[in-house]
Amino acid sequence: MTFSDFFDILGELDWLAVIVGTVALMVLGWLWYGPLFGKAWAKATGQSAMSGMPATNKLIGTAIYTFVFNIGLAYTDALLDDIEHALVFGGLVIGVLLVGSMAYATVVWQNYKTNAYFIDLLFLFFAGAVGIYVQGLIVA
Repeated sequence: MTFSDFFDILGELDWLAVIVGTVALMVLGWLWYGPLFGKAWAKATGQSAMSGMPATNKLIGTAIYTFVFNIGLAYTDALLDDIEHALVFGGLVIGVLLVGSMAYATVVWQNYKTNAYFIDLLFLFFAGAVGIYVQGLIVA
């Protein structure tokens, strides 16, 4: 792949799918760190459980990095042959092996409990798989 190929593929992404994937992952994150695992995560990280609407800067920051994450998923999906490989690659390889191994730094350097790490790691797995699945529904 040449440098120009990178930008050719980027230009061919389905941007509606990226936007819908971003919204889907923000909803998944709200559910994951709210009603599903919010109390357990807060206890494991030593932070208070969030209630109400987050600060505007955090909400905007979350939207931006979730959008960038979805661009990465769409780009990865464009390089793969079928949705099954994309789901496995996006969820397992990107979510768990790449990002998950780096996210372990929160356990090592920020003294989070391992429970918080596993909650985050499973979220990354599901975020990768759900993001690619949702984008696949739009593109297909």
